[in-house]
Amino acid sequence: MKEAYCQATAVLPVKPTTHDEERHERPNSKTGPRETSPSTSTWKRLFYTPELGTMTLKSNKNEPAVPLEPVGSVRTALSDLYLEQLLQNKPKSDKVAMQTYENRGAEVYTNGSARHMNGTELTRMKEVEFEKNPSEPMGVTLKLNDKQRCTVARILHGGMIHRQGSLHEGDEIAEINGKSVTNQTVDQLQKILKETNGVVTMKIVPNLQGRSRACEMYMRAQFDYDPTKDDLIPCKEAGLKFQTGDIIQIINKQDPNWWQGRVESSAADFAGLIPSPELQEWRVASKSKAREGSQSCSPFGKKTKCKGKYLAKHSSIFDQLDVISYEEVVQLPAFKRKTLVLIGAPGVGRRHIKNALLTKYPEKFSYPAPHTTRTQRKDEENGQEYYFISNEAMTKSISGNELLEYGSFQGNMFGTKIETIQKIHEQGRIALVDVEPQTLKGLRTADFAPLVVFIAPTITAPQMENLQMIQKESDAIRTTYGHFFDVVLVNNDVDESVKGVEEAMERATSTPQWVPVSWVY
Repeated sequence: MKEAYCQATAVLPVKPTTHDEERHERPNSKTGPRETSPSTSTWKRLFYTPELGTMTLKSNKNEPAVPLEPVGSVRTALSDLYLEQLLQNKPKSDKVAMQTYENRGAEVYTNGSARHMNGTELTRMKEVEFEKNPSEPMGVTLKLNDKQRCTVARILHGGMIHRQGSLHEGDEIAEINGKSVTNQTVDQLQKILKETNGVVTMKIVPNLQGRSRACEMYMRAQFDYDPTKDDLIPCKEAGLKFQTGDIIQIINKQDPNWWQGRVESSAADFAGLIPSPELQEWRVASKSKAREGSQSCSPFGKKTKCKGKYLAKHSSIFDQLDVISYEEVVQLPAFKRKTLVLIGAPGVGRRHIKNALLTKYPEKFSYPAPHTTRTQRKDEENGQEYYFISNEAMTKSISGNELLEYGSFQGNMFGTKIETIQKIHEQGRIALVDVEPQTLKGLRTADFAPLVVFIAPTITAPQMENLQMIQKESDAIRTTYGHFFDVVLVNNDVDESVKGVEEAMERATSTPQWVPVSWVY
């Protein structure tokens, strides 16, 4: 459903303007405005009878009605009461002055009768004002509900409306600047607000049902997102742009399709819309040829041939694909990484960087020697560069999930045992491994606590055919596994790359780190 994005600034107190507004509240001086009803022992109720043109005053239904002066006098009394309340609650700062003055507003009776005269329907209304400022986002989107009435679709966290608390999700907007918005389209609503200058007045039917609860969690983005290129987002202007690896603070996830969040490193205080994990996973699945069912089955578009909603978690496609969206993370104080993982395309120079680090820091790094079924040569020492084992032992290790990764070369099996890496950790050294990218998912656990460094090919060398192949494969690895990378280094020079790895390890052990929540809980 399309939503209109609005802009405005301060919310100002509003004085009631009609005799239909039957009662006012005494604000709480400590907590500010409130919506609870005043005590009947303190405040009497005013009732106006249109047929008789009279106003009566009652404390409760059992007390006889006391006739009052003509309507003009009652208006004066209401004005005096309003002025008294303002004087009693004179704002101490501009911040307080920007809060909405929350009286009960008007109680409009649809049959023209007061409640004690068998009134059957009423609508409680509230009036608020905004001084429009095009340079500051109002932080609210509008939509039409199933009754084609203008309602507040969502309140963006940190925006002006969220800070002031003047509107809530589900509030119905009856009028804008004295004009009814009934039967207006979303585009027309947006146009009305854009063309309005200065003070904007709204009459609101408050949503008194459950309000959205605050949510705070952090997610690492595993894909790039640009809301201006998203045809599904209900309001492009309210979207949040981010890149793979950005840490996003999730503020609100009440909408199953569109969450609210902000990039943790951003200076912006207000949140934006991002696709929920379910929506993003549905998107990934819909683009796959392996997706089950009709391509027209979309819970987010207008055209659909399916009766039920397509849920990512209910489809076997997600057992076949490694669908990515976000990864929940927590921030930890600086800690020592147990494993340094070098990832890159064949021929990019990982081995040179690995050997340089092992030579320069023999007491800090250690390489886990792989196990192999190859025949041991005379000049080789078991456990030095390889552990030599039989085919039966290798098969047993594979079936027992004892290997981090394994493969074959020239008819011989090779594999790195998890136990070998654990022994390096027990010795207080960092295990330095250069594995295939498919192994990353199993490595990113608290047991290994890895720092993953992707080695990219140089971009300054002449683009010969072999370098073009390396670049192509490197791009493919980065596209598929880039969300696992902690650091990306371009290998223009081995010494520079080694220095880059050193600096990355230093940062990881001296500054707070964002890690998967599974490492902690």
